[in-house]
Amino acid sequence: MKLKTLMMSLAFGALLSACGGPISEESETSEQEIGTTNQALCEGWDSGARYCTYRCTSSQTTHYFAGYGDVPYGDCRAYADSHCGRSAYSVCWSKL
Repeated sequence: MKLKTLMMSLAFGALLSACGGPISEESETSEQEIGTTNQALCEGWDSGARYCTYRCTSSQTTHYFAGYGDVPYGDCRAYADSHCGRSAYSVCWSKL
């Protein structure tokens, strides 16, 4: 059973890593692109994504997110930094 779980995790990780980097907000470019290979699926605001998705550290295994429409456009980085208590490792807009 553990081998099956491991193989499923590896397959899912490979699938996610093939998706590429996030589409950044227009006002935030280089800061948002930090850690994009370990990011959630980032579709970008222009594609209809409205969940602010972020990770506080590079070793964090889960992504945190704000509910749909809770964070206005342009405030995702500030929201993530506020909740992390420091500069978030990676931030993007996701559809989840």
